[in-house]
Amino acid sequence: MSIGTEDHVHGPDETVAVRDNAVAGRYEAVRSGDVVGIMIYERTRRRIELIHTVTDPEHRGEGVASVLVRTVLAEARAAELAVLVICPFLESWLQRHPEQTDGLVLEE
Repeated sequence: MSIGTEDHVHGPDETVAVRDNAVAGRYEAVRSGDVVGIMIYERTRRRIELIHTVTDPEHRGEGVASVLVRTVLAEARAAELAVLVICPFLESWLQRHPEQTDGLVLEE
């Protein structure tokens, strides 16, 4: 299932799209059919725990992880899920982008 088409990043050749691979418990950033980044999560009916974010080394610095974060947070906001941030990258990203916490219930 594809989600989040509002926030894309253009790398060397194509747009990054994000899809939820619920069976694997991860969101996947996809470019040209290849997974170039992932965010591992655990989800219940009321909460999503964002555990770890990984970007393919060949695609670091292209904004792939930021697309993942924005898309996942937008989905959590829309589904009214509380968010538990475990991922160190996401924690530091939110410190640089505090406006992205608007409308979210962050758990500690």
